[in-house]
Amino acid sequence: MRRLVLVAVLPLIACGGEKSKIEPAPVATGARIVAAVGGDSSKIEGIAVWQGILYVADWKDGTIYRVDPRAPVPAAQAAGRLGTHPGQTILGLITDAQGNLYAAIPDSGVVLRVAQARLGAADFDPAKDVSIYATAVPGANGLTFDAGGKLWVAGGDHHALYAVPAGGGAARVFARDYSAVSTDTTMPVRGYTVNGVAFDKAGRVYTGNTGTGEITRFEVKPDGTAGQKSVFAQDPLLIGADGIRVDDQDRLWVSCNYRNALVRIDPSGAITELAASGPEGPFHFPAELKLVGGVVYLANLNFPVGANTGTTDHRATIAVVAP
Repeated sequence: MRRLVLVAVLPLIACGGEKSKIEPAPVATGARIVAAVGGDSSKIEGIAVWQGILYVADWKDGTIYRVDPRAPVPAAQAAGRLGTHPGQTILGLITDAQGNLYAAIPDSGVVLRVAQARLGAADFDPAKDVSIYATAVPGANGLTFDAGGKLWVAGGDHHALYAVPAGGGAARVFARDYSAVSTDTTMPVRGYTVNGVAFDKAGRVYTGNTGTGEITRFEVKPDGTAGQKSVFAQDPLLIGADGIRVDDQDRLWVSCNYRNALVRIDPSGAITELAASGPEGPFHFPAELKLVGGVVYLANLNFPVGANTGTTDHRATIAVVAP
């Protein structure tokens, strides 16, 4: 990969205690912002994809937007509303094999569902078109489906990983309190110890600890309970781990929000930083990511902390990296 090396030292952030230094990092030549979403005060965290179309949800008013990144000028188009109240946090998004959309609502402890056929309907009505798919998931954050159709939900700052029966319903706790909170008090997102969730081909499940950069791996027993736990990777390059996806080569792709970075971990555990930026972008506190072939799309949550301190671009945006 060709790389451009940043020579400026990125800003420091202090929230009490010692300051954490964010080092400059390489930027992939294929990294750029592909689309802006919403307007003033819009925020997006989750991102989903179905048949090449990207979906995000705006915290400002619950609007679901879709973006076709293949268009000559990609633009965010409203496709419905989740019915959340203004400013309510909307975290992980995912689609199933039929394109139905699921959204994690952490403060309510639910996952909402919208049928693919209703997305973009002129008469879309949240009261009719949005249903509760899963309950008992406080802190609901990252989402993924396993091979058997169960929905798995990362519990974020509730320090738990949940499993939802195929077809929906009340979740059960798969594992809790298995990754320690970082002692670095300069990091405002250190409480998210179970952030992002993904499966490899062997059916093992992975989550990330945002504050420590730890990627935890669990074996899943035939009865669905937790088997052996191990630390798959832990490195300063993984500080800020947020979204996690696994590709068809069993490589983990990790968006590191606090570092404005995209990192890949090979099955051997070898870590490669693929792209990163300072506050000038194109990364602005990247949260979830999705893979489309060899292309990576990231939702810029755009909190002005860590490597994103001092940003002058306050939009909600989608970044793309084509390694």
